[in-house]
Amino acid sequence: MSRGLKCLLVFAYVFAGMSVVFAKQPNVIYINTDDWGIGKVPFMKMDPASEKIIRTPELDRLRADGVLFTDAYAGNAVCGPSRCSLISGRHPGNAVWRANRKSMPADIWPPKHPLLGDVARSAGYATAAFGKISAGGTMTPEQITACGWDYWLGFLGHIDCRDFYADSIWENGKQIPLAANTPEVLQGTSLLKNKGSGVVGEGKGVFIEDLYTDKIIEFIGKNKDRPFFIYFASTVPHGGPPGGMRVPSLGPYADMEKLSQREKVYCALLTAHDRNVGRIRRALEELGLAEHTILIWTSDNGDEDSYYHRTKTFDGNGPFRKKKRSLYEGGIRVPMIAYWPGTIEAGSESNLPTTQWDLMPTLADAGGKPLAEHMDGISILPTLSGQPEQQTQREYLYFEFYEGGKQQSVRKGHWKAYRKGGWEAPIELYDLRKDIGEEDNLAAKHPEIVESMRKIMRKEHSPHPIWNLDKGKK
Repeated sequence: MSRGLKCLLVFAYVFAGMSVVFAKQPNVIYINTDDWGIGKVPFMKMDPASEKIIRTPELDRLRADGVLFTDAYAGNAVCGPSRCSLISGRHPGNAVWRANRKSMPADIWPPKHPLLGDVARSAGYATAAFGKISAGGTMTPEQITACGWDYWLGFLGHIDCRDFYADSIWENGKQIPLAANTPEVLQGTSLLKNKGSGVVGEGKGVFIEDLYTDKIIEFIGKNKDRPFFIYFASTVPHGGPPGGMRVPSLGPYADMEKLSQREKVYCALLTAHDRNVGRIRRALEELGLAEHTILIWTSDNGDEDSYYHRTKTFDGNGPFRKKKRSLYEGGIRVPMIAYWPGTIEAGSESNLPTTQWDLMPTLADAGGKPLAEHMDGISILPTLSGQPEQQTQREYLYFEFYEGGKQQSVRKGHWKAYRKGGWEAPIELYDLRKDIGEEDNLAAKHPEIVESMRKIMRKEHSPHPIWNLDKGKK
């Protein structure tokens, strides 16, 4: 049977509302890594050192068997607001979390609209979340449960989740001790000799990424006969306190003399995550669920190089300007692949501009539900299901961010506008077709485009007592 005929037999497209009706509702697994810069993804072929050194055979296979989104964007330039946009379905001008902060804005809870898990559940999915799953800063167990998760395993905030050998974890609102990760058990490993980062050793302790994957596979097995949505918010490769970067082994990097010890640990984290992506894929295949499951892999923002001491071995953002914490392309352009065998054409590419707040409407669409007014994104289900001609095209993408100055940016077609400093600051303009590195500011040559971008920045900013773009106000 030809692929085209198969698609005709499986799918019926309802043009009103651009929704897609399936003979069998697809499962969705969304894997969101933490600070994995686009340049350090070997299949992106943007950095020769990453291509040569970093080993990600499972992600390479996913890319070969799936679709690469060449123009994918994070929810924002750092983890908290990026994940807030993903979980709330709101772009950064409407989201309540627009920069990392020690305290949560008073209006972040209770939410004014259904969150990601709620939408998935209402669309008929069994829902689960794993890892760095808060919608901004530290949340209570009750708040995480109220996001709509039938099952969740992870951490309440964005600090404790960085320890890959934590001595406890939260499961469905209860804190569970991990006795295998106490100092007494790990005593004598190179980890405790080098507290910042190190090697625990194969078979010692519980590597949190392995635990997440075990539980993901268990959840898939328990829900194999009904639609499920899994949100895997991996903390790889984010480093920093309290645990630094800890890995079971250095694997293929142990004997690479050109790499520092921290670089070896960092690369080993990437490869450990890659191995677990492969485990999830094999579980789907063994249960006969692969052809009924959309598997998406991406990252939450641009690259951060400080975890391996700012060495020059890798170029984590490839040709893009700046990195994490910037609304230039390097802070928000991310890798993204989707795998759906039998539906997505293997080895294909899509230049559809898409972002993380598109996940919520895509889930609603996959469940046959209408898109709610509060959803700022578009459903990318037509593109995922091989019908790009049915894809809704957005007019523009808007971002704002409040670390390192008041930043705004707009992507409209091939034009990119950027401003730092609030309403009175000048707007820069770049042609991404010819200038992906945002080096040639064309604002003076195209005042009419600059003015249209200025109007978008005004229109898409929702006033907020904390997130203020007026001059002189924080």
